[in-house]
Amino acid sequence: MEYLRWYVPFLTAPMLIPLVAIPHVIVAQLAVGGGFLLADLTRRAYRTSDPGLLAYLRRFARFFILLTIVFGAVTGLGIWWTIGLTSPEATSALIHVFVFGWATEWVFFVLEIVSAFAFYYLWDRLPPRTHVALGWVYALSAWMSLVLITGITAFMLTSGSWTPEKSFFVAFFNPSFVPQVLVRTGGSLAIAALGIGLHAAFHADGAWRDRLVRWVSRWALAGMVCIGLGALGYLLVLPDHARLNMVRAPMLLIMTALNFGVTLVVVIALALGHIAGHRWVTPPSAVLLFMAGVLAITTGEFIREGSRKPYQIERYILSPGVRVSDVPLYLEQGFIARTPWLAFYLRHRWPDLDLGRPERWTDEQQVGIGEAIFRYHCAGCHALTGYNGIRPIVQAWTPELIREAVRHLHRTNPAMPPWLGNEAEREALARYLSRLQGASVGSTSP
Repeated sequence: MEYLRWYVPFLTAPMLIPLVAIPHVIVAQLAVGGGFLLADLTRRAYRTSDPGLLAYLRRFARFFILLTIVFGAVTGLGIWWTIGLTSPEATSALIHVFVFGWATEWVFFVLEIVSAFAFYYLWDRLPPRTHVALGWVYALSAWMSLVLITGITAFMLTSGSWTPEKSFFVAFFNPSFVPQVLVRTGGSLAIAALGIGLHAAFHADGAWRDRLVRWVSRWALAGMVCIGLGALGYLLVLPDHARLNMVRAPMLLIMTALNFGVTLVVVIALALGHIAGHRWVTPPSAVLLFMAGVLAITTGEFIREGSRKPYQIERYILSPGVRVSDVPLYLEQGFIARTPWLAFYLRHRWPDLDLGRPERWTDEQQVGIGEAIFRYHCAGCHALTGYNGIRPIVQAWTPELIREAVRHLHRTNPAMPPWLGNEAEREALARYLSRLQGASVGSTSP
C-alpha cells in the first residue's frame, strides 16, 4: 500500500464516492436514454409536420444539454477526484489496465459534446434528415461512452479469467459486461422517459402530448425488458462472495427489495402511460415516478458496490487497497513494513519507537499503533462511530472474542478481507478495539 489513507470520520472515505457518483450516474443515464428519445421524437415530429411538438422538443433540448453536459461534466471530474483520494490503489490499477478503454471513451465523449451542441444550435439551419442524423450521432456516441465505462466498472465486480499478464480485452469483456450493459441501457431509456414525462408535465401543452407520452412509454418499456434480461444474466454470473453478501447483508437485502419494488411500480406506470397517454403526465405523478426511477438507479448502484466486498477489484485488490498477490508479503513482513506512510507517521509520533521490537512497545504505543492500523486496514468500511461504526459492534464483545475476530477476519465476516499483518500488529489492533469499549481513544490522524 503505497498511498496515504484519507480518513473521514463518521462517514468513511469510500462512502463519499456514491455521494458524487450516484447523481452523476443518474444524469449520465438520462443523457444516454434522452439521446435516443430526442432523436426518435424529432424524427417523428418532422415526419408528421408537427410544429408544436418540434417547438417543445427544442425547449427540452436546451434544458437537456445544460443538465447533462454541464452537470455531467462537473460530477464526472468529481468522481475522479473522489476515487483518487479514497481508492488510490484501485484507481491506479484501472488506469493501467484500461488505458486503451479510457482513451476511446474520451473520443466518444468529445463526439458526444460536439454533436449535442450542434443538434441544438443548428436546429433551424439544417435539413430535417441531417438534423435527425446529428441526434442519432449524439445518441450512439453517448451510448458508446456508457458501454466503455460499464466494461470497466463491471470488471471491478467480475474480473473473470483476467490476470495481469492478459490483455485489455480479457478484462473488458468480463462475465458481467453484457448483463450490466443491458441493465444500464434499459435504465437509461426508462429514466429518460420519466424525465421527459416530468418536464412535459410542467412545460407541455398541446394535442401532441398523447403521442409524446405513448412514444416515450414504448421506449421505456423496451428498456424495462433490457433490465429484466440483464438482471437475470447478472445473477447468473455473480461470484460466490457477491451472492453471499446479497443474502446475508441486511442493507443489501433492503436495497434489493426496494429496487424490485420501485422497478415494478415504474413498469406499471409506463404501461398505463402507453394506454392512457397524457393523463399519466400530471405534475404529482410525474414527480413521484421520476423519484421512483432515481431510487431504482440508486439502489442498483448500491447493490453493485456493496456486493464487491471484500474486494475493490475482484480477486485483484482487497478493500484495504492491498493486491491479493501481495498478501503473503504482508503476513511475512508485517502490515506496517509494507505501508510506508503508516510507518512514517508512527516514527514521527514516537521518534524513539523501534517498529522491529514490538516487545518494547508501551501500552500507550500499542493502542496508538492499533488505532493507526485501524485507519489503514479497516476504515475503508468502518467508521469509529457512524456508518458501519466499529465502536457499537465491539461494545458487547469480550477481549478474547475481539482477538479471535481479528485473527480470523474473513471467517468472522466473509465481506471482510483476511488479516494482513503479523502477530504484534494483530495484538495492537485488538488492544485498540478493546479500549473502544471504555474510555475514548485519541483521534490523532495518521
